[in-house]
Amino acid sequence: MNYTKTQHTKPYGAISPSLPHLSTASKSIFIVGGSAGIGKATALAFLESGSRRLALTGRREAVLSATAAELQAKYPDATVLTSAADVADEAGVHAAFARAKAEFGGALDVVVNAAGAQPPLRALASTGLDAWWAGFETNVRGAAVVARAAAAYAAAGAVVVYLGTAGAVFPADGALPMSGYAASKLAGVKVMEYFGAENPGLRVVSVHPGVVTETEGGRKMVEESGLEWPGDDINLPAHFLVWVASEEAGFLKNKFVFAGWDVDELKARKDEIAQSPELILGLNGFPRSV
Repeated sequence: MNYTKTQHTKPYGAISPSLPHLSTASKSIFIVGGSAGIGKATALAFLESGSRRLALTGRREAVLSATAAELQAKYPDATVLTSAADVADEAGVHAAFARAKAEFGGALDVVVNAAGAQPPLRALASTGLDAWWAGFETNVRGAAVVARAAAAYAAAGAVVVYLGTAGAVFPADGALPMSGYAASKLAGVKVMEYFGAENPGLRVVSVHPGVVTETEGGRKMVEESGLEWPGDDINLPAHFLVWVASEEAGFLKNKFVFAGWDVDELKARKDEIAQSPELILGLNGFPRSV
């Protein structure tokens, strides 16, 4: 997974939310799938970076309420809005976005889609198609739903982030039968690539957060695969997303990046990255001059 020489598994100084130039003190943040896992860690990271206008959605109202209470207790001066909604429910998601814009008194500055579904890790020929297809409902339809809401309620120049997976770009491996997850996330990344091209005023970025085994999805992958995963610290992607939302990461517009890549190395190549087709999904070896 090397793109930078240095590969991170834990948060580090250059992406610390406490850095002044990464401050989100004036920004409104909306996190889809923010009640648990990476979404919750990301919410904490944005609060640490200074944002005091935070909106969260999640499917499980009890979990969402508990998370909001925890965040509010830690940052009592913040406004934390919650709306229970499934990411694939367009009416519910749009209602949540509309409420946040109204409550915050203006359009949203950062939208993070951290919702995801991981179908069972079973071979395509022997898995139930309903469970397999559920990944597409969340990871693809959900991507489109959130993108449409961002187009309607986000500020001009807002940052829209979609959490993808490295599995979307790796060759298939019969020992790890994850076609439902990898294919749906691959499609989700492409949906967001088109959304970014169609809305040049927005900065759209897809991010592989790493393998975070302490999340519900991470634990499920470990259990179902039977493999040993080293695992990444949950705060690595959380802090990386704060950096992605900053002006410093502007050169990543419409790109697909990994949270473990070193940001100083990325910045050193920012012109090359911004002005080339690097970090965009494509067909290896095509086009070719023959």
